[in-house]
Amino acid sequence: MSKKKLLIIIGVVVVVGVIIYLNIASDTTRTTKVQAEKAARRELVEMVSASGRIQPQTKVNITAEVSGEILALLVKEGDRVNTGDLLVVLDTIRLRTELDQAKYALTEGEARLDGAKASHDQAEEEFQRQEKLYKDNLTSETAYNDAKYRYLNARATYEATQAQTKQLEARYAQQADNLSKAKMVAPMPGIITFVDCEVGEIAPAQTAFTQGKTLMTISNLSVFEVEVEVDETEINKVDLGQLADIEVDAFPDTVFDGAVVEIGNTALLTGMGTQDQSTNFNVKVIFKDPNVRIRPGMSATVDIITNRKEDALSIPYSSIVMRSFDIDSLERARAGAEMAQESSGESSVVAEVQAAEGDQAQGGTDSLTEGQDSLAEATDTAAESEGKREELKGVFVIREGKARFVPVETGIADQTNIEITENLAEGDSVVSGPYGVLRTIKDGDNIEITGNK
Repeated sequence: MSKKKLLIIIGVVVVVGVIIYLNIASDTTRTTKVQAEKAARRELVEMVSASGRIQPQTKVNITAEVSGEILALLVKEGDRVNTGDLLVVLDTIRLRTELDQAKYALTEGEARLDGAKASHDQAEEEFQRQEKLYKDNLTSETAYNDAKYRYLNARATYEATQAQTKQLEARYAQQADNLSKAKMVAPMPGIITFVDCEVGEIAPAQTAFTQGKTLMTISNLSVFEVEVEVDETEINKVDLGQLADIEVDAFPDTVFDGAVVEIGNTALLTGMGTQDQSTNFNVKVIFKDPNVRIRPGMSATVDIITNRKEDALSIPYSSIVMRSFDIDSLERARAGAEMAQESSGESSVVAEVQAAEGDQAQGGTDSLTEGQDSLAEATDTAAESEGKREELKGVFVIREGKARFVPVETGIADQTNIEITENLAEGDSVVSGPYGVLRTIKDGDNIEITGNK
């Protein structure tokens, strides 16, 4: 090999070595800029939020029970009515004709019943007379049997005529009731909040098979409620009597007090078979104080207060992350962490996670490194094998300029903060952002705090 080629090879090796050294040096000194916030005690108010529309707590839809042309409409929207007030009058000509026909049929039926009763009484008397004579051997058996059968036939005819007459009576009563329903009256006191009919219109009857048409609605405007749909994942938090804050879109600067008065038992399914499929439950929240400015149909948002703690140790909700570990590697790390704890006095939870992710920090922690497996080893092992993995929920605590993953247990949460019930102390500084950093940060990364969220 020539001297020139040897120098070239040596030069390449030196350059590669320098590049590798610079990369290593860069990796060991690279810092991640994060936002941080300290764990502190706060009042947490857990709420379930949902939107819906305002409606009167009591309202009645007025529909026709008989079909007919509307001859008179005696109220308009906004009118106040009392129980028994006349609302609508339907055409009664057809109904009166049907009532008259029913009356004539009933009169005819009653006449037939009188004739059947007379025949029955006559046949009964003759049978009784023949029966007495037959017992005294004063008449023949044939005459006795003829009288007997005539009586039985008359009795059957009389009973059948009685049944027919009762049917005619029921038909007459029904036609009379139909005629009375041609005049529609208010079943309750209240305000006419909806009218959807005109004079001359044919009002269809509501039957067992048809819904009919709502001609108008009477509402009690002294008590309002909001009907909302709560997702199935949150309905178990909602109980009767829970207080709620109601915000009405028409009054943006006002919050009304409310309370849960009804929780639906039947699920409402929407978007079946699609990606937008959802399962909700109806919940009704009543306004505790009446307000004359509120109107039915207004949009409202309800915040139901499901839990409250005045002195809860909490951190920003965004600080919570999930990390996946290979179970076998994690168990080995936990075993090593327990041994390390005995010699270093380090917190068991912190020690096992640091052991699982390979804590390389110095300064009194040399004994902690014994039995520790790095997170890289745990994830590489999981990638190479098909072993089970365990999802851990935790936060990254900032200690001596480094991020340390600490598994935590959580409690209630409000819109910004969440309660921590285990493994975190008041004053601990946790990484709270940015979101992109929280997705990629690892245990042991060097941290530079740029500000608080």
